[in-house]
Amino acid sequence: MKDFDKYLSRSKRISDSVEKSGNGLGMVISWLMILVGVVVTAIQTHSLSYNGMKGSKLYADWLDVASWLPVILLEGTAIGLTLGRLYFFKGSEQRRLGFVASFAVWGVLAINTLAQFAIGYSDGGLVGSPELPAPLLFYVRYVLPLSIVAVPYLWKWLLDLHPDSQERIATLEAESEYNAQWRDIQREQRDQIINAYREAQTSPEVKNAVNRMVSKAAIDRAAQIVGQIDSHDVEESRQKIAEDEALLSGEQQKPRVVWQGGKIVENTRPN
Repeated sequence: MKDFDKYLSRSKRISDSVEKSGNGLGMVISWLMILVGVVVTAIQTHSLSYNGMKGSKLYADWLDVASWLPVILLEGTAIGLTLGRLYFFKGSEQRRLGFVASFAVWGVLAINTLAQFAIGYSDGGLVGSPELPAPLLFYVRYVLPLSIVAVPYLWKWLLDLHPDSQERIATLEAESEYNAQWRDIQREQRDQIINAYREAQTSPEVKNAVNRMVSKAAIDRAAQIVGQIDSHDVEESRQKIAEDEALLSGEQQKPRVVWQGGKIVENTRPN
């Protein structure tokens, strides 16, 4: 039993050392091959970008710098997707997108290398080369610029799929929806208040009250401005307004008469 324990501990030490040494060497070789591939494809991509931008007035003054921008975008994305899958891609959707996008980016770099090698055997250069196949010529002129533009959107998409970004986006969307609903409620309340005010303005009770108030205000104002008005006339006018008000209230409380089968039944309104 003791011999077996010694054998087990010894085999575990050997397997651990082999695993660690293998991982270290494997990581170095893998990253070395990736860096070599990035350098080679960067040269091909730079040559295509330089020839594509050459002759344009937009890049005439800074062609040497501008021709490296597509290289940085594509090669940086290739390395960034590799690092992201190993280290900082935390969401499942983010990891799936990074995995698929890495194949697309490396496919673009492969086509760049193929196109540059095909151009190297031609005498006419990139534009109007008789030996450049039509599919590669179409790719260089139209597909490659679009793929360069798609790289920033890819990183924006990856950023949106990060768990922290998704939580932040969900919070902001819930807040914006709440604000929109609250604004709708306030708008409906304002509309109800305005409609009620307009209906009240057109009611007979409000019109009569306004007319009485206008009459009172006119008499009082006239009595203040013109001191020669006979006080008896003023009092008489006020008495007439008071009688009209009493008459109007009496009409509102007038008993209601109901006809029931040949006889009249008087039904007074409740107080």
